[in-house]
Amino acid sequence: MSRSLLWILGALVALAVVLSVGALRLTAVPEIPLLAATPEAVAARANDESGVGLCPWREPEADLKRFFPTATGHRDETLVLSRHRAEIANRLGHPTTGEDNALQIHRVFRGPESLGAIVTRRVRGESGVIELVLAVDDAGNVLGAKLQRLREPDEVARQLQSDAFLGAFRGKTARSDWQLGKAFPGVSASARSSAAALLDGTHTALVLLDVGSRLASSGHSHP
Repeated sequence: MSRSLLWILGALVALAVVLSVGALRLTAVPEIPLLAATPEAVAARANDESGVGLCPWREPEADLKRFFPTATGHRDETLVLSRHRAEIANRLGHPTTGEDNALQIHRVFRGPESLGAIVTRRVRGESGVIELVLAVDDAGNVLGAKLQRLREPDEVARQLQSDAFLGAFRGKTARSDWQLGKAFPGVSASARSSAAALLDGTHTALVLLDVGSRLASSGHSHP
C-alpha cells in the first residue's frame, strides 16, 4: 500500500473520531446545577416528621378557645434546662436526651395575667410521629390534651383520641402516676406501644416545664 493511501486512510479515521465526539456533545444530557441548600430547607429537613423534636403549634386560635377561653394573647418562651440534666434525669427515671436541654412553650395571657402554657411535643408512635398539644395551668395541672397529628391505624387512633384516654390527662401533674393501665385506662395490644410513648412524652414535658418554670421564677433560667 502506498504512503499516500495510508495517509488518506489515517485522515479519514481522524475525521470519523472528530465527528463522533461532536455528536456525543450534541446529544449529551445537559448538566443540572446543584441548588445550594437554604437555611430554611436545612431546618425543615432536620425537623420533618420522620423524627421527633421541635413540634409546631398548628391551631393556636382553636386550642386557645378550647383550653383557655378567656385568653387574650400568648407569647413564645424558651426554658433553658441544660444545666439541670441530673435533676431531670432523676425525676424521669432515665437519662435525658438532647431534646431535654430546652423546652419551648407558648405562654398564655389574659391581659397581663398569665393563665398557663401550651406545650407541643412530638413522640414516636408505633406507626410514626404523634404530635401532642398539652394545656397546663400555672400550677402545673393539665387542663387538657389533644393529638393534632398522628399516623396510627384507625382503631389505634380511636383509642388514643378517645375521651376516656385523653380525659385521664386532666388534673395530672409532673408528679402524678403516668403508668398505662393504672392512672390511665388500658388499651388494646395494638395501641399499647403508642399509648405508652404518649404518656412518657407527656410526663417528660411536664417535668421539663416544672423545672423550667421554677428556674424562671427564681431568675435562673438562662445558661
